[in-house]
Amino acid sequence: MPLVGREDPEGYVEDFVCTLATCDVHQWGYVRYIPSFGGNLFFLVLIIIYAFAQIWLGIKYRTSSVCLCMLAGLGLECAGYIGRILLHNNPFYQPYFMLYLVSLTLGPVFFAAAIYLCLGRIVVIFGQDISWLKPQTYTFVFVACDVLSLLIVAIGGVIASIVPYTNQTMIDLGTNIMVAGLAIQVASLTAFTVIGTEFALRVYKNKHRLNLACADIYTSRRFKLFLGGLTLATVCVFTRSVFRAVELSDGFTGHLANDEVSFMILDGALIMIACGAFTLLHPGYCFTKAGWAAASYPFLKKSEKKIAQDEERNEKREARKQTIREAKEMQLNGEPNVVLTVVKEGSENTT
Repeated sequence: MPLVGREDPEGYVEDFVCTLATCDVHQWGYVRYIPSFGGNLFFLVLIIIYAFAQIWLGIKYRTSSVCLCMLAGLGLECAGYIGRILLHNNPFYQPYFMLYLVSLTLGPVFFAAAIYLCLGRIVVIFGQDISWLKPQTYTFVFVACDVLSLLIVAIGGVIASIVPYTNQTMIDLGTNIMVAGLAIQVASLTAFTVIGTEFALRVYKNKHRLNLACADIYTSRRFKLFLGGLTLATVCVFTRSVFRAVELSDGFTGHLANDEVSFMILDGALIMIACGAFTLLHPGYCFTKAGWAAASYPFLKKSEKKIAQDEERNEKREARKQTIREAKEMQLNGEPNVVLTVVKEGSENTT
């Protein structure tokens, strides 16, 4: 079976099934090399370790949104490297090639989403008044761009994977659509980097306006390390996305698409570094569990009526707690029969 998008080599026999014993991988394979078994297995094992670590950290620190994004990305990375390991034994089988291509192209989209989700909470920690955009806006805009990129890459991957290899027009269309999706991801990461840098400058110039309630968080060593790790992860995902866009723009027959060393360094290694930074410098650990919860914000803005209702409910809850505390103090002072009466009255007043 010939490579997607390539002209049939001389001597091609329709429906002939290639094996490593009967066909030259450099001429007939879906990749013009035999993927390294050891290298791809190493990345696969590392991904599985990261996945279990993210589950544990996500549960411990209750970082559900980041955890889900990381697990989705790691799941796709896992599928992609399984595809590459299968290609090691049979580089002529199209489903293995498409499993590798589509999964490893889509996976980092979710890592970018995890990065975007952190920026909104960073803004809350330092102080929303400093930023020219609200935390919700950062989340909505960048996650929307990420979803758009994901959909476009997925559509391109589906087109490239289901059309016959003889339909060169549709194969080129699918490839170009995937490149367009990756270009959106690169543009989104570029905008994120610019806006993040601009916010960092605002923090530096407005130290007197920082959120003092979270001073113990943003002055801590672990939080500063987290910011460095987030920057490293962003650079790695950005560089990988640029590489992947250039790789696919040359088509499946291009040099980069058939150079395993470039792939292992500019895709595999960079993504492993990004995931390592997000695991070793996990946002839940670096914010602290209480700090991550304190930095939360509603994705959709509440109405004034809803805010007033929440405040009234909280006031009633606090009044009831205060009533119970006073009743206990009175009981300790020698008035044992007063507890039930006071609590009952407090309940009636808060209904």
